[in-house]
Order: sequence, then C-alpha cells, then structure tokens
Amino acid sequence: MAEPLGRDEINNRGQHMSTPVISIIVPAYNYARYLRAALNSVSEQSFTNWECIIVDDGSTDDTEVVVGDFISKHPDQQFRYVYIPNSGTSVAKNTGIDFARGKYIQFLDADDLLSPEKLAIQFAIMESRDCALVFSSARFFNDGQEAQEFTNHYPEGFLAEATLENGTLLAALIKNNVVTISSPLVHKDLLVAAGNFQLELNNNEDWLLWFRIALLKPIFIFDGNDRSYAKIRIHPNSAMKVHLNMYLGEVVVRKAMDAALHKLNTLADRHTLLRLNKDMLALHRVRSLEWSKGWAYILREFIKHPSHRAELLGHGLFKSAARMVRYFKPGNGT
Repeated sequence: MAEPLGRDEINNRGQHMSTPVISIIVPAYNYARYLRAALNSVSEQSFTNWECIIVDDGSTDDTEVVVGDFISKHPDQQFRYVYIPNSGTSVAKNTGIDFARGKYIQFLDADDLLSPEKLAIQFAIMESRDCALVFSSARFFNDGQEAQEFTNHYPEGFLAEATLENGTLLAALIKNNVVTISSPLVHKDLLVAAGNFQLELNNNEDWLLWFRIALLKPIFIFDGNDRSYAKIRIHPNSAMKVHLNMYLGEVVVRKAMDAALHKLNTLADRHTLLRLNKDMLALHRVRSLEWSKGWAYILREFIKHPSHRAELLGHGLFKSAARMVRYFKPGNGT
C-alpha cells in the first residue's frame, strides 16, 4: 500500500494540473470515518473536469491520514488538501472558495455523497440556462444503511422540487431553507458577490447565502433528474441533529434577511416579504425557546388586523400545541 502523503505534499498536490471548470469543496472536521465514502462519490463522477478541495478544519482524528491515503491512490485526479486551525464550517467553506479555480462550485459535506451523474447533468444545465444555480433532489439515509434511501426526512413541501424564480423564490427561501447544501451547483462569482458564508454562523449558513444569491439573481433551476441527487447521511452528530444551535442560527438568519430586504427599496413585494419573514420568526420562536416573544408579535398582529391575521394566529396555536405534545412525550425527561 502506498504511504500517505505528508501535509506539504498534500497541500501542493493538484494545483499545477489543468484548470477545472467545477470546484468541489469538502469541509471536514473529525469525520474521517465518513470521508473516504464522500471522496469516492467525487472520484466516481462521470463528469471529469473538476477539482476537489478538502478543507480540514483542525480535525483531531485521522482526517489528514485518510485524505493523504486517498490522494496517493488517485494520482490522476485533482484532489487537494488544505489544513486550517479549527475555525468553524463557514470559515472552512470560505477557505475552499478562496482556493477554488472553477467557474462553478459544488459543496459536499464530509459525511454526504453525490450520485455519479450529478455534476454532468447540472453542468449541462448551467451552461445552457441563465440562472444562479441548479439544484437536485436530496435522498436521506441513516448511518450504516446506505442502501436504504428515503426522501421524507422533512415534511412534504419543505424542500423545493421545482424551479423557483423572482418573488416565488424569495418567499420560498424566507419560509424554509429549501435547498440542502450538497444539492446545488452554483456560480462561484455569485457566491463571492453575495459575500460568501457569514462567519459567525456555523449552522443555517447555507440558507442565508442562498437568500443573498437569490437577491442578486432570482432563479434557481431544479434539474428534475432521477440520476442527479445528493445523499444526506443522518447520524447523531450530523448538523440536522443539533437543535439548539439550529434554533439560534435561524434567528440570526432571519434578522439578516430582514436587514437585506430593508435595503432594497426597489424590490417588488418588499413589504409582503418583510412581513412574511417577521411572521416566520414569530412562529419559530413559538415552537422553540422564545415562546413569549413569538406570541407577543402574533397577538399584536391579530389585535390590529383580526380578519387578515387569523391565519397567523391559527398557525401559532398549532405550533404551541405541537410543542406541548413534544414536551409531554414519554422519554423526554419530564
């Protein structure tokens, strides 16, 4: 077996090869046990004009060894390893963007996978259509059960499954993070123009960036192809399981959305979008940690406009009931 490459050799590997059209960015922190599978899914892409930049965010496990061994076994593919002190996923992704030479960017979490034809299918669409990004469907699987995929990890309609444009796109993004991080192929220039990932966010960071990109170029195309998808691994340490941090991250995202919308005086339906974002923040608070703040907003709105805001009140009651059910569910420690 070939000896793993040293850090300096890994860092220099691939940077003198031909210029790629797609840069795949893999932020990695202590996911050595999953990383080889993620890199295999890159290596097996039918589209070959890519580079893959693995950004090691100060891992303390065998991430560097795994990457070095993998690169030594794939000398003809453009894998690159970049080590940074632990700084969080947003800094790691931004570092990858800084190193990227491709026209388009594909993000891949170190515990997730890409279908073999994803890049080829999405590249063809990006080259023929005027859009910000092309996104695929997402398939989920529990750790250790890669062959047993399912599509209903989120409630029906949570993730986008159709092309979205203009006000419809912005409203969808205000309601939910409708595109998973590994689903899109996106223009690098737009990522940079949107300000890259917000550094203080280490969850929901992609959501805010998609929103800022949509403000610049409001068309996200759904590829609608069964052979193009991202496979999202569900396990106890995955980002989807960190509920408190996700809650706090959503508050930051919604405040940033509010600030961005206030700056766009010429945006059609700006007032409607601003109100939708405030409504969604209130409902988020009702079902999470700031129940009183959420209900204060909902009741103020209902008192001012009872006929027009009854639907918001109904949603608030539903969220509160769901919260109570969770609270009294057996096994939650109450």
